[in-house]
Amino acid sequence: MEPIPCNTCGQTRFSPIFTKESPLGESFSIVSCESCHLVQVNPQPSFLEVKKYYDDSYFTQRTERGYDNYYSDKLRTEISRVFRLNLKDLDFFSWEKKRISSLPLGTKLSSLDIGCAAGYFVAYQKDRGYEAYGIEIADGPVRFARETLKLNIFQENFLDWDLTFQNQFDLITLWATIEHLHKPKETLEKIRKHLKPGGVLILSTCRYGILAKLAGLKWRYLNVPEHLYYYSYKGLKNLLLTLGYQNPVSFSYGSGMTSRAGASFFFKLRKWIMDRAVKWFEIGDMMVYMVRKG
Repeated sequence: MEPIPCNTCGQTRFSPIFTKESPLGESFSIVSCESCHLVQVNPQPSFLEVKKYYDDSYFTQRTERGYDNYYSDKLRTEISRVFRLNLKDLDFFSWEKKRISSLPLGTKLSSLDIGCAAGYFVAYQKDRGYEAYGIEIADGPVRFARETLKLNIFQENFLDWDLTFQNQFDLITLWATIEHLHKPKETLEKIRKHLKPGGVLILSTCRYGILAKLAGLKWRYLNVPEHLYYYSYKGLKNLLLTLGYQNPVSFSYGSGMTSRAGASFFFKLRKWIMDRAVKWFEIGDMMVYMVRKG
């Protein structure tokens, strides 16, 4: 593990927050940058050290870190439902309608989903008429996306892919991906070069805010070392604007109450109330941004 400068501001002074142990018994320090307050794992494990946490069990066994059979129709349906809700809350479909009307008749919009896993958003966009692509590094999800869903998936590290920027897109998405990246700022810079003029980036990520601070070490998204960066609502917006993105639209959601099988009526009612309350007061522990390339 290597001490690194803050990925957002480049400073090297940090305040400790937690030390947390991974399922493999490795300890990781979670710190806050004293300059920009970005919360992060630092010292940081290498890409290869983190990669061992993403074997196929991450996608097929339910833990706090993975999924209960990521390849099931049930989970695919649920993930697609969340996509649609997020796009609606961002008023994405209004942008899309205007974008289509500005193009020659019959021209398809294009999209790229970075960290696409099994390609569910790629499939969603393909079904809606997009020239849809995804990019992913994990073997199992790529195999499923290509062989079962018949999707166009690049199996590469995004920062090493298409360095001449031949591929240009109307929409690029990072669904719950940026927190996993070793170089998130550099990724956002490269994404902007792959967007067509007026194209948009949509990203979702866990939010380090009041709910995370109240939960402390028990916060549901404090998964080390898979999650390397924890942005605040304001911190992520400032980073996007600094990189030249425009017209930010955003919202937060998620009360921290996770759905569970066999939950009582009172648990479901409390979750329903809490989920709506945190969204109304903009204190949810997930956040979504849509920004435009000028």
